[in-house]
Amino acid sequence: MTTAVSALLVSLTACGASLGSGPQACTEIGAVAGISLTVASSFAPEVEAVELEACWEGTCRPVAVELYPGEDMVDLGCDSALPEGSCSATATPNGTLTGFTEVRGLPEADVESVATVTHPDGSETTTAPLTAAARMVYPNGEQCPGAAPQLGLLLDGTGLHPA
Repeated sequence: MTTAVSALLVSLTACGASLGSGPQACTEIGAVAGISLTVASSFAPEVEAVELEACWEGTCRPVAVELYPGEDMVDLGCDSALPEGSCSATATPNGTLTGFTEVRGLPEADVESVATVTHPDGSETTTAPLTAAARMVYPNGEQCPGAAPQLGLLLDGTGLHPA
């Protein structure tokens, strides 16, 4: 019994080793394949909703993006330089609209996207097609699992742009 308890304590101690003493630790955080959209603050007042169409490998898919007010994080500093100290930040609206939607099967490749914008008066406009590459994102670094392809898009008064 004493040997089992000792072995368990050694195992737990090894799990808590500092990150500087060996390879980078991988967490359980993973990315989701999908498309993020930011509507520029200069164009946001003209946008009620956006529907994307994403095309790759000869097939197009409708992509609904729910938009939310965008925010910037403002660092409020730390109460101490010690590791036990606490730090804080606050979110401040920045006038943009942002959204992310999961897109199953999104490849790490070029994707053609078109946005249909619904304006506050109910009218709609459609952007010219944009081809941009979806890229792999690695939440914990390339050596860890959990990577997924994502495409970032920016919408302004002139159309879609890669973000």
